Parts: sequence; structure tokens; C-alpha cells
Amino acid sequence: MTMLDSPIEEPIAEVAARLEAEFAAFADFTERVGHVLSLGRRLPRLAPEDCCEDNRVKGCQSQVWVVAEHDADQDRMRLALDSDAMLMRGLLAMVLRLYGDRRPDEILAYSPEVIERLLVGRSLAPSRANGLYLVVKRIRAAAAAASGGRHMAREA
Repeated sequence: MTMLDSPIEEPIAEVAARLEAEFAAFADFTERVGHVLSLGRRLPRLAPEDCCEDNRVKGCQSQVWVVAEHDADQDRMRLALDSDAMLMRGLLAMVLRLYGDRRPDEILAYSPEVIERLLVGRSLAPSRANGLYLVVKRIRAAAAAASGGRHMAREA
């Protein structure tokens, strides 16, 4: 159910560093946005039945869906993300690279600030930044629930 560009054994911090280096290679904001759009085009679509109200992230400018399931046998969060907006799909692909197929405690231990540093931060429209915040918050809440309260989710 996840799109992974890195092995699951690679620590989130290393994936984040690779993402930062990837984006640092682009000379300007336009090139970074182009890269985000290309990531969005490669993100697998959710099945139509997963694009339902229960999975919709409320408060986003565009339609965004998050499916976050805990595989108890492997203690991994299985994530699938989608949106009707291509830029948001690219941002979701970045979130998936960081958090996809991770243990709940890994997700909860890693601050999501790296996403803001990559492209987002000052360059992203407030409505998109809020939508991204809500997506990460939903994933972290699912990870907290899966951890059985052993690890409380710090605010994203």
C-alpha cells in the first residue's frame, strides 16, 4: 500500500537528509515546485472506495485522503495518501517517503519540521501548509493509537 523510495531500515533522519539534498540541487523555487509536481505524478492513486469521507482530511483546501493502518504482525504503519491537487500529491509523496512503512514509535519520535524546510516553510501558501500539517497530524495520531499510548504524539 505504500510507495517507498528507500529501504525501511533507513532511519527517517537519513531519508530527510536525502530529501533535503535532493531539493538543494534545484536553483530556484520554480524548479523545486516542478520536482514536487513530478513526485505527485508518480504517487499511486487510492482505490475509489478509499476516497471516502472517513479518510478525508477535513480543513484542507483540496480534497486529501489518508489511509493509515497498523500492521500489528510487523509493527509497521501502512500508509496510502492521495489528493485531487497535483501539488498536494507531491507533498504527500514526500510525507510518504518519510513516514511510510515505519514503526509507530519512529513516526512519533521524528519531528515533521523537515517537510517545512524542504520546499514548504515560507514558500508554501498558508492553506497548503495547513493541509500538510493536518495530514501529518492524522498520521501521527494513527501512530499514537497503534502504539497503545506507549508514545504520546507530540504536536506536528
